[in-house]
Amino acid sequence: VGKEQLDIENPEKVGWPEQEKAREELLALQYQINPHFLYNTFETMRGIALSEHNEKVADIVKNISEFMRYNMYGADGSTSLQMELQHVTNYIRIMDYRFDDKIRLTMEIPEQMRALSMPKFTLQPIVENAVLHGFTEKRADCEICISGQVQDGAARLRIVDNGCGIAADALEKINADLKEPFQPGQPRNGRVSIGIYNVNSRLKLNYGDKYGVRIFSEVGVGTTADIEFPAVMQK
Repeated sequence: VGKEQLDIENPEKVGWPEQEKAREELLALQYQINPHFLYNTFETMRGIALSEHNEKVADIVKNISEFMRYNMYGADGSTSLQMELQHVTNYIRIMDYRFDDKIRLTMEIPEQMRALSMPKFTLQPIVENAVLHGFTEKRADCEICISGQVQDGAARLRIVDNGCGIAADALEKINADLKEPFQPGQPRNGRVSIGIYNVNSRLKLNYGDKYGVRIFSEVGVGTTADIEFPAVMQK
C-alpha cells in the first residue's frame, strides 16, 4: 500500500479519527461483559447437573438460550429498557437456583419508560454484582428493586439491594473512579468491579461524561446504584 499503509501500532500517525478509536474501545468493553456472565452460569448448571437430574436443568438451559439470543440482538449494541428488564429477569431466574429461590426481584418502572433506548448489558452486570457480592453471606430475604423515572430529559434508573453493603472508604474510592472521564486505552485500576466499570464506561462513551453510574451504600443495609442516560425512545 506504500506510504498509505496503516500503522496499527500507532493509529494516531495515520490520522485515525478519535471517534473511531473510541468506537473500537466501546465494542471491546461490550464484548468483555458477555463471557463474564456465561462462566458463572455454566458453573451453576454444572453443580445442579451433578447433584440431580430434573426440570431445573432444562429451565436453566432455556434461560441461557434466551440470554444468547439477546446477546446477538441489535447489531448497534442498543436495546430497549423493556428488553433489559427481561434480561435481568432471566438472569435472576438462573441465579435463584443457587439461592434456593430466596431472591425477590421487583420492578417499579413506568410503562412509558420501557421503550427508552439504552446500551445492551446496562442493568444485568449491576444486578449480578449485587447477587455475587452483596448476597454472598445472605441466603434469605435477598431483595433487589429496580425503579425509574424521567426528569429534565434524562432517564434515571435505580437498582437497590439489601445485601451486605460496601465500607465507606471503599465506596469513596469507587465513586471517585466512576466520576472520572473515560479515556480510551486507560487501564482499569481494579477498585471498581468489571461489570460496573464496563457499564459506566459505555454510558460515558455513548452519551458523554455527565452520564454514568453512581453508587451509594451502607454496611449491613445494602447498596444502591443510580444509572443516568438520555431519555430517547428506541427506534
